[in-house]
Amino acid sequence: METEKREHIFIVEDNQIYSMMLDYFLTKDSIYKFSSFKSGEECIKNLFQNPDVIILDYALPGMNGYEVLLEIKKYNPDIHVLILTSNKDEALAKKLLDAGADDYILKQGHGEKQIIEKIENLLTKDEIKESRREKSNRRSFFKKLLYAGLTAVLIVLSVIYYKLQ
Repeated sequence: METEKREHIFIVEDNQIYSMMLDYFLTKDSIYKFSSFKSGEECIKNLFQNPDVIILDYALPGMNGYEVLLEIKKYNPDIHVLILTSNKDEALAKKLLDAGADDYILKQGHGEKQIIEKIENLLTKDEIKESRREKSNRRSFFKKLLYAGLTAVLIVLSVIYYKLQ
């Protein structure tokens, strides 16, 4: 029996209370695997775990969210990154999105609901891409098989033709 893949999500948040709240909202009905970190440096040291999504606070001690984002994208540009912040500066949002963040979410209001929706949307898009890639690979395999079969038939027909001459 094949085990279903559990997506791995990092939560990088230095505010313990907010981190616990996120952990609660994200794990209560979830099949995701979570790891929490209090700093960007801890996150970067653990990228070898290959998370699917990183929920990254912008205002961290040490490296800020932008600096961590750049390191994540250097390590693996396919890791999805959602930035959390209290900062409403649109220029900052643009800078983060241009650097490769998948989205920018304000902590005020209902950020946790947005996070859950965005994670599900990102992972669904990945599943669709993977499905398309698999279909494309199967088509490519069958085309190669067809061409190989046609080539073999032509060789056999050529040998028969020359033997009959």
